[in-house]
Amino acid sequence: MISIVIPTYNEKDNIENLINKILEHVRAEIIVVDDDSPDGTGDIVKRLSKRRKNIRLLRRKGRRGLGSAIIEGFEAARGGIVGVMDADFSHPPSLIETMIKEFKSGADVVLGSRYAKGGHIENWSLTRKLTSKIAVLLARPLTGVKDPVTGYFFVRKKIFDDINIRSGETKSWKVSLEILVRGNYKKLVEVPYTFVDRKRGKSKISVNEYKTYLWQIGSLFVFKLKKSVS
Repeated sequence: MISIVIPTYNEKDNIENLINKILEHVRAEIIVVDDDSPDGTGDIVKRLSKRRKNIRLLRRKGRRGLGSAIIEGFEAARGGIVGVMDADFSHPPSLIETMIKEFKSGADVVLGSRYAKGGHIENWSLTRKLTSKIAVLLARPLTGVKDPVTGYFFVRKKIFDDINIRSGETKSWKVSLEILVRGNYKKLVEVPYTFVDRKRGKSKISVNEYKTYLWQIGSLFVFKLKKSVS
């Protein structure tokens, strides 16, 4: 089984359409982790879950954060392959089939890559492009992949489970980087795609998220250093 985690906060304009589009391309368990959205996103998912057993809602009250939402979704997943994507259509559902096929060829981790050959980004400001490039450059010494900070990826659940990341300890939303550095995997594949910025709603990324990313980079450098001398 494949499980797809979708973290949400105020995504009522996108979530039902996204779920329908995903299910057009793949049979999967869909887990929406909603941070108690005041716009009713969770209520929409709850209604959908009553019609389809493969749709699940995890409503979080008193907790916020993309990283911890992803971790809680992965922990709850029943599939042997788990993945995450944004609710705003910046990650194309049509790419899921291509990404899943890579597991049939022996892949352990499959990244949707904006920076691999053939990948693109549309509708970003110069500031956001520069910020993303800096984030990638900071992560490059930790892992040689083209897009180590992608938010669109799939991984064999056993690899995630073995890392034992706890949601309460997660400081950054870049869970992919945590898996890339700490995970025990053999074959990784990057699948290029075009990232299209959201048309509805607002981004959940705050200045604080960028600060916690710097904390994550530092902690992963320490992890690699300890591993190299042990």
